[in-house]
Amino acid sequence: MMIRLAAFDGDNTLWDFDAAMRLALRSTLEELWTVMPGPATAAMTVNRMIGIRDRVAAELEGRVTDLAVVRHAAFERTLEEVGVEDAGLAARLNAMFFAVKQRHAEPFADAEPMLVELTGRYRTALLTNGNTDPAQYDLDRYLDPIVHAAQEGVAKPDPAIFSILLDRAGVDAHEAVYIGDSLGDDVAGARSAGISSIWLNRQGLAPDRDVAADAEVLSLAEVPAILDRWSDAGS
Repeated sequence: MMIRLAAFDGDNTLWDFDAAMRLALRSTLEELWTVMPGPATAAMTVNRMIGIRDRVAAELEGRVTDLAVVRHAAFERTLEEVGVEDAGLAARLNAMFFAVKQRHAEPFADAEPMLVELTGRYRTALLTNGNTDPAQYDLDRYLDPIVHAAQEGVAKPDPAIFSILLDRAGVDAHEAVYIGDSLGDDVAGARSAGISSIWLNRQGLAPDRDVAADAEVLSLAEVPAILDRWSDAGS
């Protein structure tokens, strides 16, 4: 294939979302313990808050694409589960979460060097369900187009969001490769749109027989060589 576009997921692909998320949730949890002390809040944990958010996201799937809205709803549900009805507190915890996450989120060490290596050889783009602005890390200069699901009203793995990416980039599906950490959202989503995929498997997880990527890497540093090999094979 002749590759013209290498498009990337954001959270946990170009930047470390999970580490910043856990730090931010810990801060909001400590605030909750302070303002609402008691056995119910004392029993709340970061992992339980993550589980609550995942359940809320599942309930809102297909209806809400803005993950900031999902996060706010998760804080409201968290308070419900500890017997607190306080919309103002939910809003305050939500704002604290995003402020802390923004301060602590960082790009992975292999992200910018890889984008620099691809510059001039492939067009690089971002397609993300998340709400992080790559300009926060000065990575926006490498990424064009930048497609946020929350702004389009459709999210991965829906093939429609991949079609938006292709239209904005002006390339056909067979000229694009999508790189991301999620087998469901990224690999399966790209496949549904006819786009080749590279699974970024930083943790060395076991593959899923039902969702197979065209290639698998442990680091973004491996991506340029794969793109070059596929391009050479298609030339």
